[in-house]
Amino acid sequence: MKALVIGAGIAGLSAAYHLKRAGIEATVLEARDRIGGRVWTSRDFADIPVEFGAELIHGRSPEVNTWQWARQLGLKTWHWNKIDDSMIRTEEGDWMTMGQARAASAELDATRSWDLGDVAEPRNDENLETYLRRIGFSEKQLRYVERSFANAEGDSMRNLNAKAHAHLLKDSDAAADYSDYRILDGYDAYYDKLAEGLDIRFNCVASEIDWSQGVCVSTDAEETYAADAAVLTLPLGVLKAGRLRFSPALPESKRSALAGLQMGPVIKLVYQFEEPILDRSIGAIYAKGNPPMWWSPSLGREAGATVWTGFVTGDYARALLPLGERAALRKGLDTLRRETGIRDLEALKARWVNWSEDEFALGGYSVCLPGHYEARAKLAQPTPPFYWAGEASAPHHLTAMVHGAYFTGQRAATEILESGRA
Repeated sequence: MKALVIGAGIAGLSAAYHLKRAGIEATVLEARDRIGGRVWTSRDFADIPVEFGAELIHGRSPEVNTWQWARQLGLKTWHWNKIDDSMIRTEEGDWMTMGQARAASAELDATRSWDLGDVAEPRNDENLETYLRRIGFSEKQLRYVERSFANAEGDSMRNLNAKAHAHLLKDSDAAADYSDYRILDGYDAYYDKLAEGLDIRFNCVASEIDWSQGVCVSTDAEETYAADAAVLTLPLGVLKAGRLRFSPALPESKRSALAGLQMGPVIKLVYQFEEPILDRSIGAIYAKGNPPMWWSPSLGREAGATVWTGFVTGDYARALLPLGERAALRKGLDTLRRETGIRDLEALKARWVNWSEDEFALGGYSVCLPGHYEARAKLAQPTPPFYWAGEASAPHHLTAMVHGAYFTGQRAATEILESGRA
């Protein structure tokens, strides 16, 4: 049997890896000149690994498959204790640790612990803001949610399906399990190993897929690749842009699924400084300005450059996009000056990573729109000889995470093996 995998992000690498383990050689077609997709470790920005894409391992539950690789490869990790290792500028203007702020304000604490008590269930037709208003959140609480939770989820509250977040809302135990860990060796230590021995063809931009009899993929370079089955892992933004033609056309269920999902805008503003800008025990800042969320990949290391990253999504990102890189970086530095109190703070170097305008991503990660709770499940359904993977097709509790993308690739490989085509 011959198989194709379209895309060498984590989902594509996972699919090809699991097919190879089952004895099926899959050819991976990758549009970029590198692997990893939206996981991208820079070794050039500083003398420590800096993640321009996905950055953290989220949680330690058995579903977080990244830990299997971290243990197998002996990777060093660092636990980000968000309560003790973060500073926050409160809505009242106070500057304190997250733990102090939560102890001082039950309103703030509810937006971090999601210990909401006995409140109504979120509905499929509600966006997150509408739902939180319905259960009594104040305007101040909504601003906290927009600054932290919604920004981390990839878009503004109006675009987040409230029911899709039910695994966190009203479940403080689930929220606690989303504790974050950094791979100090760099995420590339993981995805390079995952790709080892795979047949990956770079600079192969798929332009058309004929799946009427088997699968035949045509590229922009007028090359063709034929196989008995294929796994499609392209980011949601690329699929929605219509750059890839399908013959025959995709069924209505897939078109409906794509319409129910949106690629949120994500920008990272990355700065290197000559010396630490806060106490070395502080790993994050929740700011009132833009960007609203900051963290330092320098923490957990005995030595190395001082790097801080501003993480911007939703309307915060939409406000920065028209500025362009230089002005957006200036605005981000102004926010950091205000929050740290270092008025003359200057960066040795700075870079923005604009995933919204990355031609092979067209956004950061997917969000489920109000009224479309079933969209991810519909996108994940196989249409033999065509199989679907990528973080947009993951179950709601696994989306926007590296281990979720890996899960979808493994799932697609299993579907091929169980289809009788192998």
